[in-house]
Amino acid sequence: MIEIKIFTETDKEFVELARIDNLVNHDSIDHPDDDKNSWQIRDKSIIRDRLLLYDKNILIGAIYYSQGRDENNRTFFYTLNLDPAYNHKGYRYLLYSKMLEKVKKFNCNMVHTSIYEHPNYKEHKKLLIKEGFKLVQTNREYSCDLRKVDVRKYYPLIKKLESEDIKFYDSKEEIASDIKKFPNHFKKLEELEWITEQDIPIPDDISHTRMPFKHWLKLCHDFYKNSYGIHLIAIKNNKYLGATDIHVYPKSEPHKGWTGSIGVLKEFRRKGVATALKIKAIEKLLEKGVTEIRTDNEENNPMYKINVALGFKPVPFSLDYSKKI
Repeated sequence: MIEIKIFTETDKEFVELARIDNLVNHDSIDHPDDDKNSWQIRDKSIIRDRLLLYDKNILIGAIYYSQGRDENNRTFFYTLNLDPAYNHKGYRYLLYSKMLEKVKKFNCNMVHTSIYEHPNYKEHKKLLIKEGFKLVQTNREYSCDLRKVDVRKYYPLIKKLESEDIKFYDSKEEIASDIKKFPNHFKKLEELEWITEQDIPIPDDISHTRMPFKHWLKLCHDFYKNSYGIHLIAIKNNKYLGATDIHVYPKSEPHKGWTGSIGVLKEFRRKGVATALKIKAIEKLLEKGVTEIRTDNEENNPMYKINVALGFKPVPFSLDYSKKI
């Protein structure tokens, strides 16, 4: 019997959800402990939930959905994964329609999702088109074998920047551990991230929103504790001017890094700071045994040129779809 059940946060559910997600993931591996941790530290001021689809008490699919923040509070973002053995039976629509019932109660007027241009997402894409979703953004996805990057080629650039008094520091190992030398570190870092984040292209009907500092700090410390690859900050005369953070999940993919963000203040762009941040990060990651980095950019974002120059290779693009309801 096919049945949709509510999410009850049990260890068994987290294990089974990871199993389903990994049947769909085309180039990543989920671990239940990472999912459980993310759920436990979520911002409870916004709606976030899941619906689980069972066949005779065996999990076969799930839909994850969460409310946007502030100006986006009437938009719900979702991810839908289904065991491929159950394709062509209408079960994606069953989960999607049940989610719509839930979110409409909260005055939702738009739903948004992301998939990849990969065969694992073909059936979901068919559902999106049938339900009237519009493609609102295409994102270039890239992977890099760090062992093939000629970091020495960029040493003159780094030396030049350092001669201009631009220094590069490890956020966790050098700054957070010596906070007296770097006063107001977390405030400065959050401010830098908020400023540079607003320049990242996003779909027209979605707004950039600022996370409450208290929750941002909670996520930062969790990053330090559970998924720290590297977090480098470029500083000149105590001014935070650029940063990049790369996450590594030791329980699932210890040799792979995922770029969270990279950004440089406008007045310091086109000087090679972003490239230097990437090179310094690559060196640090190689020391930790990380051999691959994944990153993405909106298709017209000039950052992709830096990635190509460093040797990043394209992998299936991600596609953002939205529908007004």
